Amino acid sequence: MRRSVLWFGLASVACHGPRSLAAQTKPPAVAAHPCDAGTGASKRVCRAGYDAMASMLPVVSLSASGGNPSLGSAAGGKGFGDLALTFRGNYARAILPASEFDGTVDTVPAARRLPLVVPSLDVRLGLVRKTLPIGAVTFDFLGSMILVPMGATAFLRYSPDTRALQGLALGFGYGVRIGVEPKGPMPTISLNIGRHDFPKFTFGDLGGGSQFAYTLAVSAINARLMIGKRLSGFELTAGAGADLMKGNYSLVYRNQATHLPAPRADSTMSAMRILTVLNLALPVGRTFRLSLEGGFQVGKDEKLPTVFEAHNPKSGRFFGGVGLGFKL
Repeated sequence: MRRSVLWFGLASVACHGPRSLAAQTKPPAVAAHPCDAGTGASKRVCRAGYDAMASMLPVVSLSASGGNPSLGSAAGGKGFGDLALTFRGNYARAILPASEFDGTVDTVPAARRLPLVVPSLDVRLGLVRKTLPIGAVTFDFLGSMILVPMGATAFLRYSPDTRALQGLALGFGYGVRIGVEPKGPMPTISLNIGRHDFPKFTFGDLGGGSQFAYTLAVSAINARLMIGKRLSGFELTAGAGADLMKGNYSLVYRNQATHLPAPRADSTMSAMRILTVLNLALPVGRTFRLSLEGGFQVGKDEKLPTVFEAHNPKSGRFFGGVGLGFKL
């Protein structure tokens, strides 16, 4: 009886084992695309609009956040009230697709290589500085105000409800920096956590010949670990971090069978990107400091089905920045 039970158990394992192994090694199913309910050319146009938004999300987030949140240094303030201001410009490049794409071909043509230059005013305010046997620990508030000219490009339009001041679309950022300044030759280390918002904008115009158009408002939670060292005549800072991005969007496209606009889709999308950054700061006289930034945002395969001319959504991108700062 025991022998029969043993053989039955072995047979069950032999039959069930391959099925379990196959289930464990089966590749995960690809997530459904928001435009999968459509068919034919209309489906391709809808996909092009959605995938264009998804490709734009990390570019816009990078332009708003930049690399180092306090450009040119990893250090904190010298105590409560220590205030530093930096006039800054972030740079990243975007490939804009042709919004006139009608779905009759598989590849979406490129319309323009758009350099995104985002000016901002950055603030670092010292709150706490505590001296310890190993060195000093600092705690600072970080603030940022983005100032984008509303007429900078005809490809991106800002809606009337966008926050604006004297023809400048406004975005805001805030965060904290926790720094450690060891004694001796050791470099300064800081952990930076913050959030940046980019002004809501619209790409495409169904009334002007576009087959799809979207409105996108981007926000990003940023984490940066920076390491810096003052050397003879300049300061060198390097670091890495991650951005958790969210986009609130509205998407419209033209049904290619009826030539009428499809119902508007309002929802959100999210993504994450890792980046590395390098800063060089040079004194300009006794008051100002010129800071240069370069970095790379690592790409990620989001499984987007649309093929764009001259643009691979999976690839990473280089970015840059320049700033002129001073202390009050």
